[in-house]
Formats: sequence, C-alpha cells, structure tokens
Amino acid sequence: MAVPVKIDFDNLYEIENISPDLKFSCFHSTLNNGNKVPLVVKISNQSHALLPNVYNLSFGPLNAKGKIDDKAELNHGNYSRVFSTILFSALAYLKNNPGHYLGIDGSDNARAYFYYRALQRNFHYLDRHFHMWGIKYYVRITRFGKTQYDNPFDFEDIMPYPFRITKGALVSQDHMYNYFIFNLKQ
Repeated sequence: MAVPVKIDFDNLYEIENISPDLKFSCFHSTLNNGNKVPLVVKISNQSHALLPNVYNLSFGPLNAKGKIDDKAELNHGNYSRVFSTILFSALAYLKNNPGHYLGIDGSDNARAYFYYRALQRNFHYLDRHFHMWGIKYYVRITRFGKTQYDNPFDFEDIMPYPFRITKGALVSQDHMYNYFIFNLKQ
C-alpha cells in the first residue's frame, strides 16, 4: 500500500454514532468504486495486559459476526480523510481521558510499515498533538519451540519496550514496530 497520507483534522468524514465515553464511533468512507462503507473506531474497555494505561484502538469495517475486521482490504477514495478521521477520534478520546494512552496494532508487517511511514510523513502535524512511541513485539520461540504456546503462556518472554518515534528515524521492514502508542501532549 503505497498511498501517501496527509493528516488534517479539518478534512474529516462526518462522525456518527459516537458513544458518550468516546470509545465507539462510526463514519462512512467512500471507496474508489463510489460505494460507501461504514468504518468503526473502537477503544477497548480494558488496558493492555503488558502496558498499563494503554487502551487498544481498532478500526475497520465490521465482519459478519459484528467484530472489526482489521485485516480488511479496502480501496478508499481518500486515505488521508479516513486516517484523519480515525486519529481525530483518538484525539477526542485522549482529551477526555488525558491519563490514557492509545495503541494501534499493525496487524501485519505491511500495515505496520504503512502506519510508520504515515507517522513519519505527518510527524510535524501529529507531534503538535501527540507523544508517539513504537513497540516491536517478539517471542523467543526458538528457545522452547512449539511448547512456548502451551498454557500457561509465558508473558515474561514478550519484551514490550516503547521507543520514542522521532522525525526521520529510519526503521527497516525487518525490524518494524508493530504496535504504535499515542498520548496527548499537554
């Protein structure tokens, strides 16, 4: 996905169905073929198991079971407007919950790289609103082999350490962050 995204909180889709706690909202994106698809932005009720005060932000269309399909492949007519609307929803939530952090999971390497490139392209704009970090999760499965996945899972073997995202920091796709954390600049 080599689409340049320009974040602009003055160029948004109309946000609908906003929950009072700002953890849920919906908007309609226009696809390249002219069809409109509803996209949901949802913030988890519980913080991340390994990262205190980090709440997962997920987005995408709903699947047949009513869950967000974060692996859906859509051809948006205006990616800048889609991601501006998602991040504006995040900003509104964080203004209401200034002690919280929001995390966005790059569900695969291509998406994680796309998110990171979008953060870099829009760094100066986003840096006015957010502190931003990247995390590279990894599990040392070579030490225990497949038994690593047996219950109980060894959560101590995951190393979630946030690295501050700075302008121009180059990260290769092989060592890409796959989780991005934001909190409000005060």
